[in-house]
Amino acid sequence: MKIAFVESSADMGGVQFTTLYFLQHLNSREWDAVVICPKEGDLSEACRRSNIEVNILGFPHMRSVSFRISRNGTSVPNILAWVWNLWATLVASHRLALFVKKAKPDLVVTKGIFPHLYGGFVARCFNIPCVWHVQDFISERFLKIYQRIFTQLARWLPNHIIVDGASILRQLATVQDRVTVIHNGIDTGVFRPNIDGQAFRREMSIPFDATVIGSVGRMTPWKGQHYLLEAFARIAAKDPNVYLLFVGSPVFDNDSFQRYLLDRTSKLGLNHIVKFAGYRHDIPSVMASMNVFAFTSTEKDTSPLALLSAMSSALPIVAFDIEGVRELMTDQEFLAVPVKRIDALAESLTRLLTDRTLCSRLSRSARDRAVEEFSLRQHIFRMEKVLLSVVRKARSESTTVVESCDIPA
Repeated sequence: MKIAFVESSADMGGVQFTTLYFLQHLNSREWDAVVICPKEGDLSEACRRSNIEVNILGFPHMRSVSFRISRNGTSVPNILAWVWNLWATLVASHRLALFVKKAKPDLVVTKGIFPHLYGGFVARCFNIPCVWHVQDFISERFLKIYQRIFTQLARWLPNHIIVDGASILRQLATVQDRVTVIHNGIDTGVFRPNIDGQAFRREMSIPFDATVIGSVGRMTPWKGQHYLLEAFARIAAKDPNVYLLFVGSPVFDNDSFQRYLLDRTSKLGLNHIVKFAGYRHDIPSVMASMNVFAFTSTEKDTSPLALLSAMSSALPIVAFDIEGVRELMTDQEFLAVPVKRIDALAESLTRLLTDRTLCSRLSRSARDRAVEEFSLRQHIFRMEKVLLSVVRKARSESTTVVESCDIPA
């Protein structure tokens, strides 16, 4: 069966990594997969290295539908972006339709808000079953208008919806009979303890004997890197041999946020011990260079791969106490911190830096949970089960329709 994954971006983020990991381990005897990207990028290159078919359809770049007017993420609607995105969606629909008409996939899986829209529409037009893989919390800003539109489309376009968190499931309450929660998975053989991270430390000019607090994620306000930076400043004032490592790059309109972090780091006089690594391909080695992992998303993060990677890598974890974290971990696996509480974050990080027994217990428990609950093998099994059921159901319904239309001679 041919399965087409319609991606929103070729730039690597959590969503794109889940696609790559899934297709690298997909049963090739059952599926013939192709990834459809709007442009060339890290995802398309990674797919080709893994012998996964890629098609570049040249979709126009989608623009952020809101302006951020403050550092904490407060936004206002961007009407011009809505007009642009409407035109871009029509162009994307046309180009995707040409591909689908020629390739004739048995199933379309869409990844990202706009692909859900044009991918679902094209699949519906060609009577091809479609699965939305929803991995982003739907914004409830502006009187929940985005969520209302999304929910209405969810009633019509997809045959089934896979979500990676309970909070998204609640947003789709009106179609819950067609929604399955499947948390993301991580390759526990790749992300594991006892990997050598010293080469990465040397590259980043971090001493062998230094303690490293690490954070991995896109540079955007709701990921909370600014809270971590302020908490780290309190720690660094007492321990000059502690380093802070930020891994990730900005997306959409968030270059200004990264510039703020760089400027704030300079003003705090921490340039020598705060490192910005940008986007990295070698995340297992990056994780191995860390002593403590800090997860500071302040909202909406569901089944985050960065957190699963840290768990699988047996890192002791401090995290803001949001629902997406609680779905994956219990108090036995991490230290929970009230959201946006800088002093509490600094205190919890200090506990891990000074209490080796606590670190050992948390890291061991996190690793065990990752292996038992979130292995990539389990994730792929659950995903394939849903995808196969959607195709088989669609074929069964198609056969029923044909039989009901038969006219006796």
